[in-house]
Amino acid sequence: MFGVHLSAIHAAWTERRRVRELGALLAAIDAQREQPHVLVGDFNTLPSGDLLDLKRLPARLRPFVWLSGGRIRWQVVTRLLESGYVDVAATSEPVPTPTFPTWGPHLRLDYAFVPRAAAAKVRGYRVITEPAVVARASDHLPILVELDVAQP
Repeated sequence: MFGVHLSAIHAAWTERRRVRELGALLAAIDAQREQPHVLVGDFNTLPSGDLLDLKRLPARLRPFVWLSGGRIRWQVVTRLLESGYVDVAATSEPVPTPTFPTWGPHLRLDYAFVPRAAAAKVRGYRVITEPAVVARASDHLPILVELDVAQP
């Protein structure tokens, strides 16, 4: 299991930074890429084509989007899919459940990815929303991924 927390702030330049961070992560785990594993955590990105609703973004964060041209070309998820990974939530739920912010979830920033060859090992996925104390533990809702780790 590889825990991930890519750069925060929604802006074009930070998405480019997240792409570089992802490249470094994939290079660092290259020796294990053929083994079953999961990349899980806060990727701070959206799937390609998703729109960031600026009206729902905290006012203190809106200028970062505007300063980067008002449009962010989301690339991290696409790069992972092109690198042979499967987005566990996208294959487990008809519409993936948002994980951020806990006080009004409308963005999915938290992901679990497994290599395509290990996709059959996924036994379950869900976003944890209960008990109510979960929403006070962080500004992100946690995700639970169940994997079959028994030897073949």
